Amino acid sequence: MEDIKFAQLDSQQLAKINELEKKMGVTLVAYDSSTMPSHGSGAYETNNSTSSNHPS
Repeated sequence: MEDIKFAQLDSQQLAKINELEKKMGVTLVAYDSSTMPSHGSGAYETNNSTSSNHPS
């Protein structure tokens, strides 16, 4: 079974995250990359080259 963990945020931290989400029009999600599927799975990956994973 998969462990699901939640960050321990105080009210100021949560308010700042909510503010950023609203300003950017996105939902911010954090994850532990060591638990993500391996390369070639179609998952987004960290990329330091000039290409990106999104169509902006």
